Amino acid sequence: MSGWGDLRLVPAAAAAWAVALAAMAGRAAGAWLVLAVLAALAVAAARRSLAPAVGLAVVAGAAVLVTSAAGAEARAWVEDRVSAGHVGVRGRAAEVRELDSSYGGEPRVVVRLALEAGQEGAGAWEPAAGTVTLIADAVDAPPRGAAVEARGVLEEAAGGTVDALLDGRIVAWEPPSGWRARAEAARAGLEQALRGVHPTMAALVRGMVLGDTSGMPEALVTQMRVSGLAHLTAVSGAHFAILAAAVGGVARRLRLAPVAIAGITLGACVALAAVVSGGGSVDRALGMAAVTAVATLAGRRSQAMPALAATVVVLMVVRPTLATDVGLGLSVSAVASIALLAPGLAARAARCMAPALAEIVAVTVAAQAACLPLLAAIDAEVGPWAVPANAVATPFAVPVTLAGAGALALATALPGAAVGLAHVAGWAAWPVVVAARAFAEAPGGGLRWPPGAIGFAAGIGVLAGVATAARAGRRAAAIAGACACVLAVAVQSPAARWLPAELGGPLRGWTVVACDVGQGDALVARAGGAVVMVDAGLADGSAAACLRRLGVTRVDLLVLTHEHADHTGGIAEVREAAEVVRAWAPWAASERTVAALAGISAEVPSAGDRASPGELAVTVLQTGPEPRGRDGTEVNDSSHVVRIDAGGLAVLALGDLELDGQRRLLGHPGLAAIDVVKVAHHGSATQDATLARAVGAPVALVSVGAGNDHGHPAPETVGLYRASGAAVLRTDECGDVALAERDGAVVLVGRCRSGVAG
Repeated sequence: MSGWGDLRLVPAAAAAWAVALAAMAGRAAGAWLVLAVLAALAVAAARRSLAPAVGLAVVAGAAVLVTSAAGAEARAWVEDRVSAGHVGVRGRAAEVRELDSSYGGEPRVVVRLALEAGQEGAGAWEPAAGTVTLIADAVDAPPRGAAVEARGVLEEAAGGTVDALLDGRIVAWEPPSGWRARAEAARAGLEQALRGVHPTMAALVRGMVLGDTSGMPEALVTQMRVSGLAHLTAVSGAHFAILAAAVGGVARRLRLAPVAIAGITLGACVALAAVVSGGGSVDRALGMAAVTAVATLAGRRSQAMPALAATVVVLMVVRPTLATDVGLGLSVSAVASIALLAPGLAARAARCMAPALAEIVAVTVAAQAACLPLLAAIDAEVGPWAVPANAVATPFAVPVTLAGAGALALATALPGAAVGLAHVAGWAAWPVVVAARAFAEAPGGGLRWPPGAIGFAAGIGVLAGVATAARAGRRAAAIAGACACVLAVAVQSPAARWLPAELGGPLRGWTVVACDVGQGDALVARAGGAVVMVDAGLADGSAAACLRRLGVTRVDLLVLTHEHADHTGGIAEVREAAEVVRAWAPWAASERTVAALAGISAEVPSAGDRASPGELAVTVLQTGPEPRGRDGTEVNDSSHVVRIDAGGLAVLALGDLELDGQRRLLGHPGLAAIDVVKVAHHGSATQDATLARAVGAPVALVSVGAGNDHGHPAPETVGLYRASGAAVLRTDECGDVALAERDGAVVLVGRCRSGVAG
């Protein structure tokens, strides 16, 4: 294993992760198969040098299988009681996050509970495990770390790391105590210290220090993501490494004993982990910090790969559910690639640039290449300027992290000093904002790494090229590096739109598409060369990305059903991706929407208005009444309802209509012969059964975000439309849902990315 470092624990880490994945997927047979294969390899390698490594893999896999079974038994309490009547739950508030205020109405928060006990009806409390979320009023909401008791009905979660959604309310909570109280006090102190900092910089500091991006402007979140800087706001190993290096350096300058240095450094990392928001990536970083501390005590230098592999084994044994944590997967992939490939890349890059810059470039290229396949697999978008963006922005992560951590530590004891450090962190964050905006808006910044199979395969190819460039001879390295660059440019190039859809080109043969824009709406219809778009999704660029996937460069009519950010937030991005000729504006449009529509013909339509771009026919069936304020219900019920006749399909888009608005539609002649209905309000439980039956469409589209905090779509809504004879297609399960008419029937163009849809 010379040249790659000590990899003896890597098979054990891989085995532990594979067994945990199989167990979490409910496939015990798969877990046993992994163990059987490893056992056979151990026997075959009994007399070879690989025998100890394979033997450790068998032991690690067996340990994970045992703990997975125990964890599954505790989590079964939640699974067995989904939609089974009222229950009570007790647990800790692992996260308390404000809901988007643009929805209007009273301020609300999402509370994520780590369960400790459950109660069925008025029965006895039983041990329970897992995670549930519920929505509560922001007034008197529990703080993070509080002991919470809630009651309601458990509903199936749409996906992600949440086991169930609780449709109910919080009945009691107790404030956090001990270390949890101190952690919350530190977070509150940092919030107070940031009050005088520019709001954008303060939000970014909060993200870079605490991992809390909820206060960051949506546009900045998007810019950070597409410019490859989102990792700076996901607390992970880099944050802990910066803190450990600073604390350890000071301790060594004071000539403290190795035991004291290790203890102080590890204590600082533990304190940071207690305060920040994060998942598997934080656990991974803390685990490696512990291994480093032990190595320091033993007088040895810690090696990255053994430390990483040992941490993965421990995490999989202690918390098998982390096997499905995307953050952990990205973190482990990045760290492994940095450890194995970055030194070689840095050595080659140092021949043509300063050593410090070469190291930054090498670390960025290694980490980015390792993460590309996984990012493509989860449909995450990545722009082409990650390397230069990181070269500019990453150095500023050091002062932001150190100044922010200092403000956290001093917030309660020395608030004046904390304010000063918070301002230093804010000033240091400014270049990060500039870099994110500049590289997101640079020429080619609108290009994206393709999601799905083509992106995954291309990511593997780029990773192979980078690995060869880092480890092979000079000639092979040059060829591999050039090939990796050519492949990376090719799959993101506008020329890719001429490729078949299977190879990353735009989807063809579609008439109507419900774009996958997360918890938002964006519907596109096409006929005779003309395009109509209904709603523009959130301000995260997802609707614009959908237009690029479809090869749409001109929108003849943009219909904005109502003024909520998940329908109007992406107007500016849509206009960057395509020419918008005309728009139907929502009632009571916000200043932001008015500004985004500047320069194009826009008016609020009336019931009965028609537009006929190309071979499309768009009719307004209902609109208004105009909302009197920003209350969510009133704004929802002001939705424009349109019928679109396109290429043999009749589509009904219901916006976010509430019950009153849905009932006003009953008897309308425009409901005749509808082929596709876009279900109101992301499939919420507020649906009129009479309208669903009257429409009688063979296909019902639900535009909804995976693992959303609202519990959409409601199981009863899915059941209602299925009972009405519709095939229910959801964007959280299918991705973009593309439909066309073939021989008088509605057909799905392409396939759902999940086999459970429909």
